[in-house]
Amino acid sequence: MALAELLRNLEEEADARVRAILAEARTGAERLGLERAAELARRCAAARDAREAELRAAAARELEIARRLAARRLLEARAGVLERIRRRAEARLVARAADPTGVPRLARDLALALEYLGPAPAIVEAPAALAEALRSTISDTSRVTFEPSDDRRGLVVRTPDGTLSVDASLEQRLARGWPRLAIALAGRLEALP
Repeated sequence: MALAELLRNLEEEADARVRAILAEARTGAERLGLERAAELARRCAAARDAREAELRAAAARELEIARRLAARRLLEARAGVLERIRRRAEARLVARAADPTGVPRLARDLALALEYLGPAPAIVEAPAALAEALRSTISDTSRVTFEPSDDRRGLVVRTPDGTLSVDASLEQRLARGWPRLAIALAGRLEALP
């Protein structure tokens, strides 16, 4: 019986060892499965975060492009409005070029221009309809020659040799004042709802 008991003990020991090895293997497999699942979750989260960062960066670029495009369109529209205003102002100035109500202003401009030229002879180009009225505003006409012009929109005073010229024409006044006017108009356009 000792042999049978020994065999039985060996079988029980072997069964116990097999159960222990199987339990250890199951525990190891479960641990590996959990580690694998955690690693997979970490990789998925990293991939998701990277994709989210890419999408956010792409959205930010698209938003910046859209903002720039909108700003460009706004600036182009504002420039178009300012250009239409300038053309309208030029047309109104052309219509008023020979208006006799402008003689006092032109007479002031003429006096300042002649003062600027000093004693030098001067040629005055002015609208034909206003030339005589301007001539009557000058006390000393001996050094001044008037050249009436139907295409002149305002006043130009120059020396006969052309070395010195004072352009007080309406076009030049608008051209000189346009940057300041455009800024003021742009500010008003900005304030509109």
